[in-house]
Amino acid sequence: MGPFFSRKLSDDAEVRRVELLYERLPSGMVAVLTGVLLCFVVLFETITLNVLKAWAAYMLSIVAVRVWTWYMFGRTERHVTLMRRWEGLFAIGAFFTGLGWGALFGPLYPPHSHLDQQVFVFLLILAVGFNGAVYLAASNVTFWLFTLPVMLPAILHFSDLVNREPRWTVAASGAAMAMLVLVQRTLYGWSTRNLQRSSVAEGLLAEQEAIFESSPLGIAVIENKQLVKCNARLAEMLGRRIQELAGSRIEEHFANAAEAAQFTVDSTKSFERGIQAQGMYRLRRADDSQFWAEFSGRRMAGGTGHAVWMVADVSLRVAQERKAQEDPIV
Repeated sequence: MGPFFSRKLSDDAEVRRVELLYERLPSGMVAVLTGVLLCFVVLFETITLNVLKAWAAYMLSIVAVRVWTWYMFGRTERHVTLMRRWEGLFAIGAFFTGLGWGALFGPLYPPHSHLDQQVFVFLLILAVGFNGAVYLAASNVTFWLFTLPVMLPAILHFSDLVNREPRWTVAASGAAMAMLVLVQRTLYGWSTRNLQRSSVAEGLLAEQEAIFESSPLGIAVIENKQLVKCNARLAEMLGRRIQELAGSRIEEHFANAAEAAQFTVDSTKSFERGIQAQGMYRLRRADDSQFWAEFSGRRMAGGTGHAVWMVADVSLRVAQERKAQEDPIV
């Protein structure tokens, strides 16, 4: 499971982990407002009105502050050092929210003559705790700062030291707490592993994209005789913009239909044999001028007509070879 409070993550994964907390905050605040409304309706006749009003005002104030924090987070720079501070602010907000829910087993707990309301409070606290384990799973410290003030008052309430209740109620409360911890730890491990894998994958993709765009050779991704993607160098060779080339048919860029057909035949034969396809063909620029290009391509795994091609302008080399043949050195 990793360290108690944190797992070592890359900077990108750490940023994304904190972003997940704030992305879930609006729905969490809607749940808080719904819970406050239900408590006000259910406990209205069992709790002193002033106490109930004070508790509701406290909870609404916390919601307002946390919504403002969420708004400000959306405007902040995504830097790992700043993210740790924002996680701290999020954890503090969760702690004060937890204190408010914990009060249901304190001054807001219904008297023994109102069993239905007591059951409602118990079930609500379980629901709040479970939601915390799920929605706060990405942050260990936030989970604990929220869950302890939510669950401890219930555990103390059911303990023999407080109300002389049967011991099974203490055991049930402790079991519920243990279940919440298990759920959070499981989700935390799963989410952090996924975040780390995603971060690595995004890093590799960014590296590949940088190589793709900075390559001195033209690069084309071709599928079913259609140019799916190309880099700036190939667009420069053909005298066109990348946007014009995307989705175009490859025969449009060969000197003639025979040249395009020969390319298709040669590449198909090589790919069927499971080897790299190579060849030289004449291409046509946007101004109808022609040039010799050397192709080297390989079919991508899992695709029938999906291949990546490296394209080099070899017109100068071809001209030099022809000149050498015409003017042999004696």
